Amino acid sequence: MRLVVCLAMVAMITGGAVSLRQQAVPVLTVRVGGTALELSAGGGSLWVLVCDSGCAGEARESMGRIVRVDPRTGHIVASATLVRPNDIAVAASGVYATDFWRDTIRRLDPTTLREVSALKLRLPFRFTAHDNAFLPLVVAATPRAVWVATDRCALAHANQHASRVIATVRLPCAAFGGMSAADNVVWLSESLLGVYRVDPVTNRVVARIHLGPRERRLNADRVLLGDGKVLVSGEWTSGGAPTDGSGLARIDPKRNRLETVTPLPSGALALTYGDHSLWLARMGGPTVKRIDPHTGKTIATFHGHVGVALAVANGQLWTLSRNGTLRQLGKSS
Repeated sequence: MRLVVCLAMVAMITGGAVSLRQQAVPVLTVRVGGTALELSAGGGSLWVLVCDSGCAGEARESMGRIVRVDPRTGHIVASATLVRPNDIAVAASGVYATDFWRDTIRRLDPTTLREVSALKLRLPFRFTAHDNAFLPLVVAATPRAVWVATDRCALAHANQHASRVIATVRLPCAAFGGMSAADNVVWLSESLLGVYRVDPVTNRVVARIHLGPRERRLNADRVLLGDGKVLVSGEWTSGGAPTDGSGLARIDPKRNRLETVTPLPSGALALTYGDHSLWLARMGGPTVKRIDPHTGKTIATFHGHVGVALAVANGQLWTLSRNGTLRQLGKSS
């Protein structure tokens, strides 16, 4: 998903775990160019979203590109221009891109990256007296659905063809953090309200989970799904005010219950999930931590210059630098 939601917290998790240190020497380098917005993996490819012009300020007329890279060879196999690039999601049915200022989700053919459909979104209620603009922030895709979140108290459920809205789920008007979706569930982070679970069949919120007591609570930001766990990163707060510390919450989706929160130091970090592990690194730092999602412990340390985003594809760990350079760091499995 978007780069802004990849700026999570660095993991310095110890406590009895055996830490394997592996020297990671870059093997492949791909020069995409532009200003990095997002790096993700899906469908056997790496997907890079960059902004090329008009990127400053509100970026109402910005231009960028979505680039598909073969992780086996490092070759660019497809590239397409995007107007107002912001966020992307990849599924078998297509690549979905948000157009914030046009309230639109665009579906691209994953092979050619040509636009095949576009869906205009509107809130089914007035956000202000004269405004029902949707303003899509984040998109997530599954084989059967497309989910689009906004900071305006709503979540849109569209079909996989991005041709119609099936339902709109009302959410609290809190600061939206992030979203992850699977076939049978959607998880969203809603700031101090914690994480919300949405049933894609009934289009209803079926669970609300606070990340700590009111006097000391995690401000939910990034949400990741993997190996039966829901992982949520965020900053600690005291009485609603931010503190210097951060944390990684682990949620049991079978019981809709918070299991534990592992303390993390604050700082802007890249974060991704792949090969049964959580990967965390300080942006611009020299190492990447591989974390066991079941215990929260560090199981390996990779050495290599980290950019602003991470992804795992074809058994390899990759990083994307701010200047649009994609580099392979080493084996992830």
